[in-house]
Formats: sequence, C-alpha cells, structure tokens
Amino acid sequence: MSTHTVRHEGAELRYELRGDGPLLLLIAGRGGYRDRYAGLARRLAGTYTVLTYDRRGPGTDFDMGQQARDAAAVIRAVAPRAAVFGQGAGGSVAFELAAQVPDAVTELVVHEAPAITLLPDAPKWLTLARQVRATHEHAGLDAALELAGLARADFPDAAAAELFLAREFPAVVLHTPDLDAVRRTGIPVVTAAGEASRDTCLEQSARIQAEHLACRYARFPGGHQGFESDAEAFAPALCTTLARLHRL
Repeated sequence: MSTHTVRHEGAELRYELRGDGPLLLLIAGRGGYRDRYAGLARRLAGTYTVLTYDRRGPGTDFDMGQQARDAAAVIRAVAPRAAVFGQGAGGSVAFELAAQVPDAVTELVVHEAPAITLLPDAPKWLTLARQVRATHEHAGLDAALELAGLARADFPDAAAAELFLAREFPAVVLHTPDLDAVRRTGIPVVTAAGEASRDTCLEQSARIQAEHLACRYARFPGGHQGFESDAEAFAPALCTTLARLHRL
C-alpha cells in the first residue's frame, strides 16, 4: 500500500493505492473517510489496483459538483480512467462524476445511494430528513443521530458527526441525481442494494435508479454497510458485477 496526495481546487486530497490490476476507485459515503474501505480494499487488491481517498470536508456548503471533480482529480493523479464504486453519499458523488466527467469512468456500480426526491413516497422521507435537521438544532447530536439511524461510533469523533448532520446529510438527501445525463454517457452501470435493506428507501432508490438508467439492479451481501460488515462476501460480489459490466 502507498499513500499520496493531490492538490485540487484548494484542497489537499489524500489517497491510497493497493494491489495490482485495472484501476478501481472506491468513493466513501457518510463523511467520506477512506479507512471505512480498508477491509474491502484488501480483499479487492488481488484483482484491482484499488484507489481510496478522503473526500474533502464540507465547507460552508456541501458542493456535489466539486466532490465529483475531486474524484476525477484523484483518478487522474493515477490514470486517465477507472472503474468506480460508490456507496451511500459516495454513490451520489459517483453519479455526479459520471455525469460531469464521463471520460474518467469505465464502469460504475452504485450501492444504496439515496434518490429520495424520486420516490413515490418522497414527502414521507423528506419530512423525516427535516425532522433530523430540526432535532439536531433543538435536541442535540445524539437525538438526531438516533432518528437518522446512526450513532457517534459511526464517525471518527463528535465534530465529524456534527459536520455530517449540518452539511452533508441535508445536501445528499435533497440531491436529485442527473440520471438522464448518466444514461447518455453510455457508461455501463449497475445499481445495488443490500440483502438486508429490503423495503427501505435506499432499496427503493436503487430500483428507481435502475429503471431510469435502464440498467441492472443487483443485491449485495449485508445491508447499507455490507461493504464493512460482510466484506468477505461483498468483495467477490462486487468483482463479479464489475467483470460483467466490463464485458458490455
């Protein structure tokens, strides 16, 4: 494993490379910390050169376009193009990357990226998102995290959790991916959800994304965090999915 940095749009982005083979970028959700992919990356490194990085921290605003350009800059610090896997908010960034910089992406797998605004019951989920924001403002961090199905242990520290709830969470929940733009690129895509995520808004999002993109929907081991909790089974499922896309 080797660690590097690339400077882009005023931020120093730290990234790691593992393994040997075609380049595969993993874009992390929930704060964007590359360490969350350590177990998965080790298991993929026998097949791919695995590229992980820390997304820039949210400033005044969480800028999805800038996040996508950062991902492209990290890819191009290593090679002209890469296969891309994004999970959660990282999947939202991956969609934006494909739409904005399609020549940097060879294949795309997006796992449980929210598309709340596209759901038939969108008002229910948007109301919940507003409740999380209001709870954070009036009842504090722990109450808001509990309402969102999270905990302090899901973040490096309380400050990271505060930033996530204040900036990244509302931006990602309200973001509508430009699926028409992604489809026009012709990039082979699979959207996916975990076996344990049945009947959740994230599974619904993945299915609706697949319908809009006219692409395959897949089930992966585990739930929303299956890449961590079930990495041993998740890694071969991702490899198989990417291999099928590569043949398209």
